[in-house]
Amino acid sequence: MSLKIAIGLGNSGEKYARTRHNAGVIALGELARACGAGFSRSKYCSAYLAKITLRSKPLVLAVADGYMNESGSGAAKILSFCGFDISEAAVLHDDINLEAGRIKLSRGGSPGGHNGVADIIDKCSNAFMRVRLGIGAKPDKRMDLADYVLGGLSDSDLQAIKSADVGGALGAILTSGFEAAQNVYNRKSQPPSGETI
Repeated sequence: MSLKIAIGLGNSGEKYARTRHNAGVIALGELARACGAGFSRSKYCSAYLAKITLRSKPLVLAVADGYMNESGSGAAKILSFCGFDISEAAVLHDDINLEAGRIKLSRGGSPGGHNGVADIIDKCSNAFMRVRLGIGAKPDKRMDLADYVLGGLSDSDLQAIKSADVGGALGAILTSGFEAAQNVYNRKSQPPSGETI
């Protein structure tokens, strides 16, 4: 199945806008801006949608209006409204196992402790592509995970996430396929923004 839609995970509301858990929403917002697109709310699927063209291919960007732990319900409504299968979706979400701004692509497997991903697997299956966005590890292992991911991003980490080459990664999936994109973006040294494969 080819890529048709990218869904950014996060929590709705101004108080969550700059938190680590909203890395997926932040990165998707940057991609929309870079493509000159704006999000508009659809009451039919309770989500914000934008349509872009990436490397001459159409792509829908979506952010559910709701909370991270309900990501599966949000994704199911979006996919039903747009007429896409879960296997045609790339889900952008935060990952504490990667340094801030680093991208890693994966598909299938377990949620890895991520509640939003777990809910999507529960409600839609695990057949989606994942664009994991690094937010950095907890500074202290004793720190509560929920407190950490709901904490505010530093200016430098926010900039790293905004600068992550999400457009390049999604564009590579669209034109070269998922495995080819993985081979590039899962390397330790990632391609400079704008490099094509």
